[in-house]
Amino acid sequence: MKKMMAMLLAAGMVFGLTGAASAEEVTEVTLKVWTPQEDQADADSWLQQMEAKFEEEHPEYKMTWVNEVCGEDVARDQVTKDPAAAADVYMFANDQLGTLISANAIAKLGGAYLDQVMADNSESMIASVSTADGSVYGFPNAANTWFCYYNKDVYTEEDVTSLETMLEKGVVAFQSKGGWYNGAFFFANGAEAYGPNGNDLEAKINFGQDGGVAALNTMIEIFNHPNFRTDADGLGYSGMQSGEVSAYFSGSWEYEGLKEALGDKLGACQPPTAVIDGEAKTLKSFAGSKAIAVNPNCAVPKAAMQFAASLASVDGQKLRYDLRSAIPVATSLAEDPAIAEDIVAVAIMNTVANASVLQPVQGMDQWWSNMETLGSNIINGSVTADNAEESLAQTLELINDTGL
Repeated sequence: MKKMMAMLLAAGMVFGLTGAASAEEVTEVTLKVWTPQEDQADADSWLQQMEAKFEEEHPEYKMTWVNEVCGEDVARDQVTKDPAAAADVYMFANDQLGTLISANAIAKLGGAYLDQVMADNSESMIASVSTADGSVYGFPNAANTWFCYYNKDVYTEEDVTSLETMLEKGVVAFQSKGGWYNGAFFFANGAEAYGPNGNDLEAKINFGQDGGVAALNTMIEIFNHPNFRTDADGLGYSGMQSGEVSAYFSGSWEYEGLKEALGDKLGACQPPTAVIDGEAKTLKSFAGSKAIAVNPNCAVPKAAMQFAASLASVDGQKLRYDLRSAIPVATSLAEDPAIAEDIVAVAIMNTVANASVLQPVQGMDQWWSNMETLGSNIINGSVTADNAEESLAQTLELINDTGL
């Protein structure tokens, strides 16, 4: 009996030693993370909560976090200064993708990470972080587009389906000099920027000669309507708050201030139609994503990829929406009751689905300034119906001039 007990104790000691030896080792990991200020303002912000969640889910890591502020809009400039010294995980606007790839500053996704992007997102959001060969870079995390805000005391839901009706019944402000906005008339009438998915550089930007001129003539007519206002220096936003403007076009970032001023009178919807060559055509905004990237120069790529995937997960997007109303892109969240009742979320989802074209990820360097010039020249009267065809041809030539 004593011999048997000794054998059992010995076996227990061996098992105990074997168990201790097989326990997963803890690896010290430091991750530098760049997000907008609003995502990391205090200990209860989205980034801090997601980092705490990651630590709970990954006991194999002893985490050190280096959080620094970098907005999605300036990520390209900050990251490409020195990719080796930039953040391991950062957020960016998808139109910066081409530059980031060229600088070897963004990692291509594969395996389970690619599967996550393909499973959670619509085709347009997948395309927003893809190149022409189908490679995917980054995890879409929020939608980036513009839509229509309107005063429900002035317009019905039916009224805001037609820009002409809106101009008859109230004052409409539109960023006629902004290339992110005024291309909507051309895209409504068949224009394409680098093919249907915005990533075929050989296709260039094509307005379609007849369709483009018809769209330009509609712009000339609308921009000269007595109830039309060029939205500059915040005129649309302040005008909606004061009641001087009945509708204007912008994004989710201005919702809180408008809601505070208008309360239940505030409405939101996808862009309306405009009559082009005698037919009502839906204006099409640029749509893209704000996404999460992993730096391929990262010293701990596995942990960085795991954390980026966690930030962009359905749960991560929902938490960011709850904390700061960032509109998610995960298709499953469209059924969430809170999101389904959010007028901005619904307006963005409808815009992306029905009234948008994908914003190209590269090749747009000449677009912005030349579209601004075109809009300005309509407003100042130097572009008219008499010279529309010539003006459009000149603009298109300048936009497609890469200097090569």
